[in-house]
Amino acid sequence: MSKVKSLLSTRMGFFGLASILFWLKTYLVYQVEFNLGVSGAIQQFILLINPIAFTVILFSIALYFKKTKRAYIALFVVMAIASMILYFNVMFYREFSDFLTMNILLGSNNVSGAVVSSTVAMMRPWDIFYWLDFIILLTAILYKKKSPIKMDSRPLRKRYAVATTILGVALFAGNLALAESNRPQLLVRTFDRNYIVKYLGLNFFTAYDAFQTAQNNHVKASADESNLVDIVDFAKENDTAPNPEYFGEAKGRNVIVIAMESVQQFLIDYELEDENGEKHEVMPFVNSLFHDESSYSFDNFYHQVGQGKSSDAEILGENSLYGLPQGSAFQTLGSTNTFHAAPNILQQEAGYTSAAFHGNVGSFWNRNDTYQQFGYDYFFDSAFYDVSGDNSLEYGLKDKLFFDESVQYLEQLPQPFYTKFITVTNHFPYPLDEQNAGFPTANTDDETINQYFATANYADQAIEEFFNYLKASGLYDNSVIMLYGDHYGISNMRNPHLASLLGEDQDEWGDFQNTQMQKVPMIIHVPGAKNGQVSHKTSGQVDMLPTMMHLLGLETKDYLFMGQDMLSEEHDDTIPFRNGNVITDDYSFIGQSIYDNNTGEEIQDTLSEEELAKLNQIQEDARKELGFSDDLMMMDLLRFYTPESFSNVERNDYIYSDQLKYLENDPLRSKSLIEMNGGQSTTDLYKTDAPELSNDTTEPAKDSEGNTDNKDQNSSEEMDTSEATE
Repeated sequence: MSKVKSLLSTRMGFFGLASILFWLKTYLVYQVEFNLGVSGAIQQFILLINPIAFTVILFSIALYFKKTKRAYIALFVVMAIASMILYFNVMFYREFSDFLTMNILLGSNNVSGAVVSSTVAMMRPWDIFYWLDFIILLTAILYKKKSPIKMDSRPLRKRYAVATTILGVALFAGNLALAESNRPQLLVRTFDRNYIVKYLGLNFFTAYDAFQTAQNNHVKASADESNLVDIVDFAKENDTAPNPEYFGEAKGRNVIVIAMESVQQFLIDYELEDENGEKHEVMPFVNSLFHDESSYSFDNFYHQVGQGKSSDAEILGENSLYGLPQGSAFQTLGSTNTFHAAPNILQQEAGYTSAAFHGNVGSFWNRNDTYQQFGYDYFFDSAFYDVSGDNSLEYGLKDKLFFDESVQYLEQLPQPFYTKFITVTNHFPYPLDEQNAGFPTANTDDETINQYFATANYADQAIEEFFNYLKASGLYDNSVIMLYGDHYGISNMRNPHLASLLGEDQDEWGDFQNTQMQKVPMIIHVPGAKNGQVSHKTSGQVDMLPTMMHLLGLETKDYLFMGQDMLSEEHDDTIPFRNGNVITDDYSFIGQSIYDNNTGEEIQDTLSEEELAKLNQIQEDARKELGFSDDLMMMDLLRFYTPESFSNVERNDYIYSDQLKYLENDPLRSKSLIEMNGGQSTTDLYKTDAPELSNDTTEPAKDSEGNTDNKDQNSSEEMDTSEATE
């Protein structure tokens, strides 16, 4: 015991004790307060060790002070700051299921104000444990006579301080290497703050977020109105005149957008042959919509996402802008950027109420913050659904249950409304539990491909059930429903294994075939329309917003859109990809190669210099378009540009914690379906064959805000490296 006392009375011993106590405290917080979605022994081990490195680095600051009192004071100051960061995140997480960021602390009055005003309400009796290490060590130093621990008055050699810092850096390098082996491209694809905390720790996240914020602010600070000149000129030239046959055809209707997770165009009309030779239509209901006389469908429609995957599709579809060259715009810029997004545009131009629905956590892809910047009135994430038990798979609430539980909120929205439903069941690696199985699996040497068709069929059934509700409730006839595939489901790495199912030769599969596989379905269903068609023109996700606005009878000429109305006769068939490749009706520009779309053959060597220069210019112009979009995003240039009769979002107006109360007191509530139905709910009209509901017909308990007890559920869109990159 005397040896222990002697050790603790040395600076290094006291430093070691403080580091160990803070490490264990942080790990306790991870387990008790945060819902990080940890699974498997490796992730559990990483979670255990990730507080160590930054704790050692931060606390080593105190070892550089030669004078005794200054050294101990420095240690307690660092420890107090680190403890406050930890505890403030605990309180913030209890209220918002998210972590504090620099943008929240510096620029979000609504959120930080909510934290301050409800601090007492968020405190818990056991919170004293989160300060116990600090209190015990401080008491031990202050009460010198009675404490077994004494301050060490001997100066510490600087090499010990340097060695300790180096040790911390080495530990962090090991932590990072282990994290990257389990979650490749962790820092490149920062799509969820939970991931950074889970793998590298809360202190690292705080420092990393501060660095990113400073970097983004520097880029934004250097920008001014002059950076807009060329972009405004481009947008004016790029804007297309609406086709009078379609302009205003859906005027005044509700807009319902369904993001079909990982659904690719090849699934349309595809029949999977089982082991007995019998063929099964994978997505029969979506197929029927695709060919319906009331649908405007596109079979050469491409996703244009980058590393932001599903979130990039939302940037493209709701802003007519591209995602970033690296990382996710939602995560990097979503908290602070100015957006001219569909929810705000439709609200200001046509009085629409807006809501987004997603059976995953709101922090995923930073949707909570980004949707505020978009101007969404309401956002119903996993907190508003029963995601417990077998209701969810790894990526969130199963689609059938998701649509079923969403209608209780949908019926309360004042009309006309703009809504977006983000499905998740058909997501890599396409698991489907036994009770929902039944559709045949494919027979390839890749299990992921084999499962893909079954989860796509499940999604198709869920969408059909939702459509049946829309018809039964009366919403169908007064709505326009847009369905789109958000990105590829089968990656380039796996595509050759899919070749045999598509009647292709695996040995001849190459870059051209991979690029063609980036087609996703696009269906705009306008009930009652008689002039539907399947268009073969080349188009992409960046074209969705201008097309929708023209169908609603709204002009686009005052907005800085990169896309064009797909129904316009002036639509340009040039579609850029985030990786620099370009597709047109006739050609595919892939890297340095040019392919003829009809033959799939490379043709650059057969062209004259004049022909080659002309085609290369197409690719150069497309890349310039990407550059204009990047400038708008990275420099936040839309803050300098406001269309006539339009005002930018005031983020303070959008808080997603008391939404049911807001719905009940919405001044336009009389225009909601439930009120127009005499206060009678329409939820009984929803019919689903989801086996989970037949097992348990009780409604999930919700608090005053509609929240369910889902503490143990934190679904997230895990994917391996092959699914993460194009």
